[in-house]
Amino acid sequence: MTSIIADVLLVSPGAHIRPVCLELGDDGLIAAIHEGHHPPTGASVILDGGGELRLFPGFIDIHTHGANGADLSQGTLEAVNTIAEAKLKEGVTTFLPTTWTASPEQTLAMARAAAAYRADPRFARVPGLHVEGPFLNPAQAGAQDPATMRPPDLAEVLRIDHICPVLLLSLALEMPGARDLIADLAPREIVTSAAHSAATYAEFQRARRAGLGHLTHFGNQMSPLHHREIGLVGAGLLDSGVLVEIICDGVHLSADMIQLVYRHIGCDRLMLITDSIAAAHLGDGTYPLHGTEIIVRDGAARIPAGNLAGSIVTFDQALRNAAAITGLPLNELSKTSSGNQARSLRLKDRGEIKQGWLADLTLLTPELSVVTTFVGGEMRYAAG
Repeated sequence: MTSIIADVLLVSPGAHIRPVCLELGDDGLIAAIHEGHHPPTGASVILDGGGELRLFPGFIDIHTHGANGADLSQGTLEAVNTIAEAKLKEGVTTFLPTTWTASPEQTLAMARAAAAYRADPRFARVPGLHVEGPFLNPAQAGAQDPATMRPPDLAEVLRIDHICPVLLLSLALEMPGARDLIADLAPREIVTSAAHSAATYAEFQRARRAGLGHLTHFGNQMSPLHHREIGLVGAGLLDSGVLVEIICDGVHLSADMIQLVYRHIGCDRLMLITDSIAAAHLGDGTYPLHGTEIIVRDGAARIPAGNLAGSIVTFDQALRNAAAITGLPLNELSKTSSGNQARSLRLKDRGEIKQGWLADLTLLTPELSVVTTFVGGEMRYAAG
């Protein structure tokens, strides 16, 4: 008997928002999209949205270090399991576990933990890694450890990739060898992104010609906009092809800056991320991380020196913030919650709701709170 998610409002990049009934195949794919409120005769309705629930493509978080007390830097399968389960509660069906600047040995341990999860993915999907660092500018370290930062090294990236596919690498463009590494990785389909960088606009342009595709956590630990040197912030506003990560928590970017980037960069190039750490989901308090402590207060996570240390925002909260601040239609915002991420990483079976694509789905209330999360047509999270 056909399984149906009935009477939901379809919200997908490039599609009109409208009532549909979604047919799920036994193969984990979307079998059909039936227009209107009423399911086909004889179908088995497994969830009825009552004409109110919003059906989004499952969210894709390409930059997350941890959640719910676990962090990839712990280098264990248990940590990745914990993060993957927490992500389902946020509506995330695909994520890239993201490394933190560490020694080569510690970085390989993180890769092994992600690879172990990929062998038996019980919660959200993990197609590969986001390697943030260690090829960063120590002068732009933020909360990361400058002592373990080092020059770009293709051999190190390939060692990591041999254990777990590297889909995204964040690095400082001005470091010696960075442009060569970007050029080496482009034919290997490893996307590169500018991060923790003081690069000039000219250095950005050279990196773009070499294959640079993204800007990491836009506006944070990157060269700012100046009227005589527009830096990486200006690059994000001016370059019509580069994709731009944003942490929409109201801390890393003000509401006015979020308005600015949505207006001038636009939904075709923006990608919501969480950049979340282990303290996400835990509330205010003091938590250990990377040999120091993280103080969470008023929606921000900081090291004792005061530097921001990733975020504690959940993906669904980031979407709610973007919707409230911009007032943009949800089908446009869905480009920034899944469509652009999938397109950039060449994940050609997800990021939109289409017949024959993965039944990775997130159902939200009218207030954009997560109700259920499906992975491959299986309900893996339901709000209590």
